[in-house]
Amino acid sequence: MASGLHRLPRATGRVVQSKGPDIASDRAHRTPRLVPNSPLFVPNKVMGDPGDLVTRALGILAEDHMKKGDQTRSIDLPLQRRVLSDGTECALPLRYFDVQCLVATFPTDLIRAAELLKGTGLIAVSQEDGKAVVSLYCIEYRITDIGPYNEVGFTVLAAAPGDPIPASYVVHLPVTTAVANRAGREIWGYNKFVAGIDISNDGKNFSTILRDTENAVICSLEGSRGASIPTPPADIVTFTLLNGRVIKTLIQVLTPSHASSGEGFVFKVGASRHSMTNDLRTVALDGARPVLVHYADPLQALLFPGRVL
Repeated sequence: MASGLHRLPRATGRVVQSKGPDIASDRAHRTPRLVPNSPLFVPNKVMGDPGDLVTRALGILAEDHMKKGDQTRSIDLPLQRRVLSDGTECALPLRYFDVQCLVATFPTDLIRAAELLKGTGLIAVSQEDGKAVVSLYCIEYRITDIGPYNEVGFTVLAAAPGDPIPASYVVHLPVTTAVANRAGREIWGYNKFVAGIDISNDGKNFSTILRDTENAVICSLEGSRGASIPTPPADIVTFTLLNGRVIKTLIQVLTPSHASSGEGFVFKVGASRHSMTNDLRTVALDGARPVLVHYADPLQALLFPGRVL
């Protein structure tokens, strides 16, 4: 499996646009990768040859089940095959070979963040200043196991009762292709929907515009990255709900990133009537500037099966 992960040449600035549900862009690029030393990310405990990824994944995902001996079920194992409702077969973990990713982190009122977690059983995590943390992921997947697509993720840092490690609850996760939408919903319970997502990048200038099916703007993030520092690879962990149960999922990140202040960016909420627009307003993000930005190009990662808490 590890031998399939290859390094790709770096490219200069470009614009990737999606006018509708399907997007295509197989171009290769290069630059440092993404992943922060923030509560949203869990640093890799083992840095080394990618050949030990399966061993690392088993240790992270199946630790509780290893104690159960013969009671470990196949659904709890990190290497799986799933068949979607349309007959598409997905081998897990999904492999992301060439990705551009920018993550903007915002503080928000703890009570407002808790509104987005109603009905999940999860609790918004309070920082030292009493604020909650929400993040916006702007991602261009150029080469993956399920084809190229764009994605915007809106998350809240949360904790589950009885689980000591916080994770990012995915409130909304719009994508540009039907297969990405179907896989995310059916395998993990990600709150996906198909939308138009335009991603533009020219050096340190970056923008993302998300539109609903009627072409109304849901939100946009635009700005310029300032001075940055390199950060090592770190894993991302998410919470979702699937069939009424909380699922915790590991996204193992294999590449480094650059972290910088977010003062050069501004986030705007659009006029769309989509529920995501309302949720963004709930946490008062219209006109907000992120406190932190992480950027990676290329990013490589593995999306493993989730486990039921």
